[in-house]
Amino acid sequence: MENRAMSKRRNSPPKYRHHKASGQAVVTLNGIDHYLGKWNSKASKAEYDRLIGEWLTHGRTVRRTGPDASLTVNELLVAYLCWAKSYY
Repeated sequence: MENRAMSKRRNSPPKYRHHKASGQAVVTLNGIDHYLGKWNSKASKAEYDRLIGEWLTHGRTVRRTGPDASLTVNELLVAYLCWAKSYY
């Protein structure tokens, strides 16, 4: 019989953790820390549930939001070239 080490369960959601330096709750999704508010508060737990729900809905990926959410590589290069022309 082979002795196997227990591996991390892939189906469990990321943990709700305490960021001691700031006193806030934090969860890490796809390598990005999301601060949720005051540790152990109802608001931070609700934010955790919301983020985990969105994360699961989008196939366990973090969905970008904001003005640059749909920025393509081409648009980024054009913006950089415009900036470079005015700067140099």
